[in-house]
Amino acid sequence: MYSFLLEMRPELPITLALLALLGLRSRIHPKTSLFIQSAPNKVWSLINVVHGKTDNWGRIKILTELIDEATQTYLMTYTTTMTQGVSTPFQAKFRIAERVPEKTLVLKRVGLEGKSENNELLEIRYDLASEKDGSRLLTSYLWGSRPLTAQLLARADLWGGAYRLKGLAETGEPNNKPFFWISVAVALVTGLLSLAAFGLSLGLPIALVLVFALFVHEFGHLLAFRLMGQPWGRIIFLPFIGAIAVPRLPYQSQGQSVFAALMGPGFSAILAVACLIPYWLGWQDAKFYAAVGEITAGLNLANMIPAEPLDGGIALRSVLTRLVGKYASFALMGVGLVIGLFGFAINQIILVLFGSLAILANIKTRKIDSGLIPLSKLQLCISAFGYMAITAAHMTLLRFFLDYLNVLKV
Repeated sequence: MYSFLLEMRPELPITLALLALLGLRSRIHPKTSLFIQSAPNKVWSLINVVHGKTDNWGRIKILTELIDEATQTYLMTYTTTMTQGVSTPFQAKFRIAERVPEKTLVLKRVGLEGKSENNELLEIRYDLASEKDGSRLLTSYLWGSRPLTAQLLARADLWGGAYRLKGLAETGEPNNKPFFWISVAVALVTGLLSLAAFGLSLGLPIALVLVFALFVHEFGHLLAFRLMGQPWGRIIFLPFIGAIAVPRLPYQSQGQSVFAALMGPGFSAILAVACLIPYWLGWQDAKFYAAVGEITAGLNLANMIPAEPLDGGIALRSVLTRLVGKYASFALMGVGLVIGLFGFAINQIILVLFGSLAILANIKTRKIDSGLIPLSKLQLCISAFGYMAITAAHMTLLRFFLDYLNVLKV
């Protein structure tokens, strides 16, 4: 029964260690230092907080309102215009802890009493100094506890924001290109690290195919974000683990959450089906494309396991929350237990691993899909049909590719 534990590859302990590391949360205090070819008074006018000030940063409009003069507390309303023209507002309150004109501005977050500070921006600090032919702007943020991937994105976003401000001060137009290039750099660097990790474990040819399949999968999530009206999200590759696509904005409904989760494996089905074309056309190198299809279908079939943090588990989380409400965590732990026990029964450590993760993710009381518009009955039916259709498609494709490649070996 437990013989598979003795046959584990050395990558599994590394993967478990990385998963544990990714789950660790800590406060983050990223900083930037940027030279701006503009006078300090002009830069100060851009960063200073005053009542009635409106900033336009591409699709994001920021309105500043003084709500308590005695404590110098301001309400910031961030309104993002989606591609369909729909506006999504978010509000946060900041108190001015220190303000020295053209030198220092410190904003501290207020209004979080009794609420979690996880993933919340708690402090913004600007230090401005005059330099030859311009100014030196030092910016620092203090974030509440965030997981490792969110810490990386916080640093990327801070640098992107600093360059956007630099463009506005120097040319009158915010420079949004760094946001794009920083996102590309994060994806590229983490992708190369994953390629090296998979290459050492599986060999370079398989590693190349695997990273490409992961990219196609995550691009499906990015496409879902765009179809929902959001800006393009970001991709981060995780060595020995896979990859993750991160949206720019929170979801507004459970329907969006399920749609985004299923679009990764759903879009990947196109790549798997495309790998059938060389077989149908009788190409000599059809075996290579069949191997690509096998990896793609196998990767996405595994991703449909109904256990968090896999896409199948994320979709199931919203569905169960809609069906059983506050008992969703118990239901998710029950599903995780069944998956884990089934993994023991058939000697599949991957099922044991993800079943255990599903249980651990729900042991601690948490609010699932808090504030999201619930799934309608029609959306529940569509979600169930989509899950079954995508799973069946990858299962059928994987079976075909396995049979085809085994015939070739014979």
